[in-house]
Amino acid sequence: MSQETQKEGRFLPEKKKMEALGRLSCKIAHDYNNILGAIEGYATLAMNGVTKSDPLRQDLQEIRTSVAKAAAIGKQLIVFGGRQMLHKTPCDVNGIIANMLKRAELAPGGDFKIEARLEPGIPGIIADAAQLEQALANLLVNAREAMFPAGAEKQGGGTAIITSSAQRFEGDDVNSPVPREAGRLFIKVSVRDSGGGISAEAYERLFEPFFSTKEKGRGSGFGLSTVYGVARLHNGWVEVKSEPGRGSEFSLFLPVS
Repeated sequence: MSQETQKEGRFLPEKKKMEALGRLSCKIAHDYNNILGAIEGYATLAMNGVTKSDPLRQDLQEIRTSVAKAAAIGKQLIVFGGRQMLHKTPCDVNGIIANMLKRAELAPGGDFKIEARLEPGIPGIIADAAQLEQALANLLVNAREAMFPAGAEKQGGGTAIITSSAQRFEGDDVNSPVPREAGRLFIKVSVRDSGGGISAEAYERLFEPFFSTKEKGRGSGFGLSTVYGVARLHNGWVEVKSEPGRGSEFSLFLPVS
């Protein structure tokens, strides 16, 4: 692991590599969406020329459904590349976390639990609440899958701990894309699990689009790349701490408004 990406046991994605991947992702997504737009347009025109009872109509609808799924991938590439349009408003991070914990995919079940340890009265931020909520939900889903991997025995239980706090940074400790606009005060949101930790081989590729340590067919490989992209879109950053056999902690740092 390069020294550029590791500080005092904290792993940070390597900036130059990730910026290059971001530019490539946005270029691919742009061309990709143009092609999808043509397919969608011609499929729609063709549907307008057939009756509702025509068997061809169902085939055309399947094409449009597949286009929509493919477009969702293009959107995730744009988020990763930091080119997604945001709807930023004044936000309370603790409120976003409380709302996120109501999501169906995060409902406690079996041996899985979520414990929230939120610092009261932390400053607000300017953010796209929906994007931030999705990024944090991705971290919790990732934590659950780290503790209960496919095919493993689910014994002993597992608790994902999500925390929030206000922290001040100085100088080079600010890892925002545009440090001069970020200030010094940040909200830190962390998700910690008690899973098996992250292998040295996986560390360098954690936040790359399409990269996944899961079995084929389980997961799209966009969970952590979306977290990385959302952090950058808010002029923040993401860090990871992990030890083999002792779990992992993913932390999101967001500048206070």
